[in-house]
Amino acid sequence: MVIEKVRRTIEEKQLIEKGEHIVVGVSGGPDSVCLLHVLYCLTEEWNLSLYAVHINHCLRGAEADSDQAYTEDFCKQLGIPCYVFSYDVEAMATEEAVTTEEMGRLVRYQSFEQVRQEILSRNYKDGKNRVVKIAVAQNQNDQAETVLMRIIRGTGIDGLAGIEYIRDGIIIRPLLDVGREEIENYCQKNYLSTRIDQTNLEPMYTRNKIRLELIPYLKDNYNEGIITTLNRLARIASQDKEFINRQVENSMKIRYKGTGSLYPSLDRQAFCKLHPAISKRLISKVFKEIGLIQDISAVHLDLGDRMVREGKVGDRIDFPRGFGLKISYDTVIFLKGQLGENVERGEKREIDFSYGINMDGVTEIPELNSYLKVKILKAEQMDSHFGKNPLTAFFDRSHKLAKAPLIIRTRKPGDYIIPLGMEGTKKLQDFFTDEKIRKEDRDRLPLICLGSEVLWIVGYRINENYKVKKESKEIVCIEYMHAT
Repeated sequence: MVIEKVRRTIEEKQLIEKGEHIVVGVSGGPDSVCLLHVLYCLTEEWNLSLYAVHINHCLRGAEADSDQAYTEDFCKQLGIPCYVFSYDVEAMATEEAVTTEEMGRLVRYQSFEQVRQEILSRNYKDGKNRVVKIAVAQNQNDQAETVLMRIIRGTGIDGLAGIEYIRDGIIIRPLLDVGREEIENYCQKNYLSTRIDQTNLEPMYTRNKIRLELIPYLKDNYNEGIITTLNRLARIASQDKEFINRQVENSMKIRYKGTGSLYPSLDRQAFCKLHPAISKRLISKVFKEIGLIQDISAVHLDLGDRMVREGKVGDRIDFPRGFGLKISYDTVIFLKGQLGENVERGEKREIDFSYGINMDGVTEIPELNSYLKVKILKAEQMDSHFGKNPLTAFFDRSHKLAKAPLIIRTRKPGDYIIPLGMEGTKKLQDFFTDEKIRKEDRDRLPLICLGSEVLWIVGYRINENYKVKKESKEIVCIEYMHAT
């Protein structure tokens, strides 16, 4: 029974919690009407609040208008609010130079999210804190078609995993364990006279060709249960993908920890020790964090991985949309758009600041979206604060440090430091070179200074003259923190 299957999927995949709001995409076709009706039947049991969203793509004239009227009437019968959006998808696709399929998908999800945000806003004003999710009606057949299409175009494990039951904790697919034939039977038994989009019956798009031509051919000539087989393949691949992604998440610890870095970067030596199955996904993951969401191909990842392992300092490889990878000393830098181009040309981003430090509170550094927190400790309090955090430093509150005004600023000509554990002064420029601090970071590293003397290169080294000693009675604890 379809309702039982959906209930089991919801529970096993944790798609819905009781009391949630669900925005349901409803085209008027069998799949989406079945989904809305099943969730409607579960409303009392799960204490759900349902909202339908219908998109008129203005592609089929009177038929599209009839789909809209049917959906509105159906929702009215169930007592479910229905939000309707109309778009001239063909004109929009032409303007954006994409296919009508792509534009249609874009406007659908934009509309779903718009309604979701409206409900969230309403909940906030009412003092409620209920989760709002988006339910879409992909089913077992859609899953099989997706896997086949990706195999034809070329894919790896991630692609074979197919459509996810839940994405980003928001978009859910409760029908993914239900076949199209079951859906049609459900609609028939419940007297749901659904609409049929005639364009779905024409082999004009790749997915339609797979649905109408390839899958029937495979059924008749190779495997009658091809839909079940492809869904099983997707489940197995999904489990493998989940395991590998956990390893990728664990490998994120090799990210460069410098405080002044303009760009995310990885420890190159540690990267080279990773298995390629992990390292390539790590490249993809970091790029996604900085905005490269799509268009990364296996070729890009292969070339990037090879460059990191075999390249030399200064080597660079371009990724789509203005992104890139570059080797700098013992790190691998992820470059983004114009900033990446500036680094390649040797240009620097202009950051220049200087602030007096509040010795009894917080000092903000808006240029770096960060701040300093200063505490004055007694010697016996130090053990409870001491740790290995490179963004926390401790200084002996000597007579000089107690009275002199400390400054946090960017570097200036003539700056020097006596690095902890060393004798004699060292020019800041020489320290940067010896420590292989990247050129693109040097102009924005925060420095704690007394005049031209640097007490702390934040995240790296403190000054030998101001270290805590056994006889120290008062200690200055300075924490550098990124604003959230």
